[in-house]
Amino acid sequence: MKAELNLPEGFRFHPTDEELVKFYLCRRCASEPISAPVIAEIDLYKFNPWELPEMALYGEKEWYFFSHRDRKYPNGSRPNRSAGTGYWKATGADKPIGKPKTLGIKKALVFYAGKAPRGVKTNWIMHEYRLANVDRSASSSNKKNSLRLDDWVLCRIYNKKGTMETCYPVDEVTTTSTSESKCSSHVVSPGVTCSDNVESKWVDDLEDAFVFGSIESLRNDAFVPRFPYQSDDFAASFEDPPEQKPFPDWSFATQG
Repeated sequence: MKAELNLPEGFRFHPTDEELVKFYLCRRCASEPISAPVIAEIDLYKFNPWELPEMALYGEKEWYFFSHRDRKYPNGSRPNRSAGTGYWKATGADKPIGKPKTLGIKKALVFYAGKAPRGVKTNWIMHEYRLANVDRSASSSNKKNSLRLDDWVLCRIYNKKGTMETCYPVDEVTTTSTSESKCSSHVVSPGVTCSDNVESKWVDDLEDAFVFGSIESLRNDAFVPRFPYQSDDFAASFEDPPEQKPFPDWSFATQG
């Protein structure tokens, strides 16, 4: 990808918030050239966050995009946050960007899989940058009869666990997968399944081992945690205690 973009060796893209707004967002909104064209232009809200890295022009742990932003309702100024099979939910307070004059606004959002308000919180984060001091009312001259709220916003996408975590509604797919590590634990709603294959394999194998008497076979399984005690002790911990007499030390004389 670096060769396609003709980027110099050792190039790294780690802009500050102010640099993103001043040298990238402002220039894109004004249709001015950008010195390092490493930010892709997509309709970000059509996709799940784990689908976005493949669409990026540059990035390994975080990815940048220019995207349009639409209204939730035709006559309102509230943005439509539905995306892919879930939705983005704002968290925290907006942060003004630029000194002494505010040039943009930064908003943090978290992706939830499934339908609101019972979606499942994921580890996917978005920082959305929009221009400040812009008339976004539905009655403005250039927004009449249009669902378009912003022509361009700049978005930074990343997963705070550093994984390609995926979450899908159960009626859409039957299996899911992750790369680099398993999905983090979630309290999953009935309509959503998150990838977490490692733990389920351990539980299934453990149950099978006790049923078929093969607990020793689990000792060499890579998915099974190492225990400090022997397999006999481990199996015995799951057995019922031996039956005991109510008065083991009492003896009764026979009556003549």
